[in-house]
Amino acid sequence: GKPKTNLLFITHIALNSSRIHLTTSLKRKMTTSKTSTSTTATSSITKSSSASETATTIKKLLKQQQDKHSDAYFNEQSDAARLDELRRIFSKIQSTSELQLTGSTSTTATATATTKKNKVQAKWNAWLKNQHSTFIMQLSNAVKDERKSALRTFMGVIASSPIIDEGSNSNKKQQQQSSKSNQVILHRVNEHLVYKLVTALIKPNNEDGIVAEHMLEMLDVEFMSRYRDIQYLILVNIKLVAQELYNDAESKQKKNVGMTDDGDGDDDDDRNGDEIIGIYAENLSRILLKIQLAIDQSDLNPTDVKPKDGTCANYLFLPAKWSNIEQVSDDDDDDQKDDSSVDDTSDEEEDSHNENNQHKRKTKDQTQIKPKNKVKLPPYQSIGQHRAAIQQATLNILKIQTLPPRSLKSILQALPSQILPNSTNPLRFADFCTRAYEVGGVTSLLALNSLFILMTQHGLEYKQFYLSLYNLIESKVFYAKYRTRFFKLLVKCLCGNQMLPAYLVAAFCKKLCRCALSAPPSGALFILALVSNLIRKHEECACIIHRNGTKMDDPYDVDQKDPVKSKAIESSLWELNALEQHYHPAVSSMAKGCGTEDSKTLMHDLDSFLLHTYKSLFDQERKRAGNKRRSTIPLTFHEPKSLFVEGDMFDGIFDFPMKKIKG
Repeated sequence: GKPKTNLLFITHIALNSSRIHLTTSLKRKMTTSKTSTSTTATSSITKSSSASETATTIKKLLKQQQDKHSDAYFNEQSDAARLDELRRIFSKIQSTSELQLTGSTSTTATATATTKKNKVQAKWNAWLKNQHSTFIMQLSNAVKDERKSALRTFMGVIASSPIIDEGSNSNKKQQQQSSKSNQVILHRVNEHLVYKLVTALIKPNNEDGIVAEHMLEMLDVEFMSRYRDIQYLILVNIKLVAQELYNDAESKQKKNVGMTDDGDGDDDDDRNGDEIIGIYAENLSRILLKIQLAIDQSDLNPTDVKPKDGTCANYLFLPAKWSNIEQVSDDDDDDQKDDSSVDDTSDEEEDSHNENNQHKRKTKDQTQIKPKNKVKLPPYQSIGQHRAAIQQATLNILKIQTLPPRSLKSILQALPSQILPNSTNPLRFADFCTRAYEVGGVTSLLALNSLFILMTQHGLEYKQFYLSLYNLIESKVFYAKYRTRFFKLLVKCLCGNQMLPAYLVAAFCKKLCRCALSAPPSGALFILALVSNLIRKHEECACIIHRNGTKMDDPYDVDQKDPVKSKAIESSLWELNALEQHYHPAVSSMAKGCGTEDSKTLMHDLDSFLLHTYKSLFDQERKRAGNKRRSTIPLTFHEPKSLFVEGDMFDGIFDFPMKKIKG
């Protein structure tokens, strides 16, 4: 009986141990499953909690907006910190692809696919877009208040919010050769944000509506002058905004024409609205004239390229696969020509073609790797697109009729040096230049240079050019602000063209000498030098100086606007004889020598005469007197012996005998 009991006892212990082992293993499995489910639950909870936290922080920061004009406790520093914190939050969300503003077709397709799978993510993205638009609106209002911190934050938003385009490469051979993937990821500037920035800058919240100069300086120094893609997009958006302003002005004008018979008394409001549109257009022109465009295609190549970092020195975002793409200019790509002009004709494309062929250079600091295959350049990297953009932007601004005269003068001043050389078809500005040239006054003086460039370099035929130039010569020109520029252009127009008829040259010489009679000494010296050069170049006009005969009436009609009918060739330059009696010795001596020079005498350097002023002539005479040895200045010829002259009735009245005086 004892061995059986022992066996039963052993089996009972074994069964109990196996049960304990099974229960412990099951408990372990249960605990591991619980821990796994708890970790997944906690991860989902943390994600939802992070999203909820970002949502609450965004709401709080957006609600903390302060109005500079209405809030008495407004603090610009705290509001700037708030806007910058919102910028950081949205840029971080965009880096995780939770917020997708815009993109290409492939990105939108993937977005729609994900929205079908997960509607929550689509709602989250839509809510973030709405909050981001509110943030941009608040930031635009801060820029309108002319706050530098807001402008810098807006530039940071543009830099941290690129548009990501994922598209297949256009070249099939490159697709086959690429080992990593067939897709090219492009980062480019968000055009909508640049549009918001431009519209906010031109509409400041001040009394006169003119944007402050310090805002434009910051935009130029920190943004426009550094990045070529920003330059192009600002030009494009200036063109769009100017067209919108023009459409608004046209619609208001049509409404005013339709409501002229109503007599509602809204004329003052309409005038104020037109003036505001003109001021906004002036702000656009000021931004446009700040841009320093590229000279040729090589200036648009990325410099200091860092492929690992994906950055370069002169672009906000590195152009697509620059290390694997060969640069293609507008000369090598026919499609680029079609896209480079909005309203240009084939002649404009030929002009840009010839200009691009003349400028081809390579710099050492540019990283260029040229494979066999060529790829079309993006618009912001094409010199043709830049030139078409600045041309159309300027033309759209000039279409606005309420543009202030001061902005017209500034555009005319920059037209020959900044706009015409960088336009695809400079002849598009011919109508504007001719109308400005016919206005008269300072406006005509400023339009003279541009019109002369269009005539000499681009084949513009303008028959009334010398007629208008003749009427610009007046006595008040010698006291104008832009007299030096006008005289330089006058020298180019008269001395640069040797095919001028004799009657025209004689008319200019006669009118210039007539104006010299009332001109300051500096202006008289310049006129005498110019007339001397003209008469020696056109020997057939020497008759107006060496005319023999008795005394005669002057047939010249100074009030005649047409130089042909002025009869200057039948007159004589008697004004030279009058200038010989001038009080200034330099004018008198030059008038005596005018017309007596021989063929061996060198032409006068007219640029040196343009530098003369009252002060320079006075300093010149003082130096000339200082170089001479000091000597006694003769006051009279004879030493006076008495107070009165001999023969005078009081002569000798104070004469006393010398003896009495000594005694």
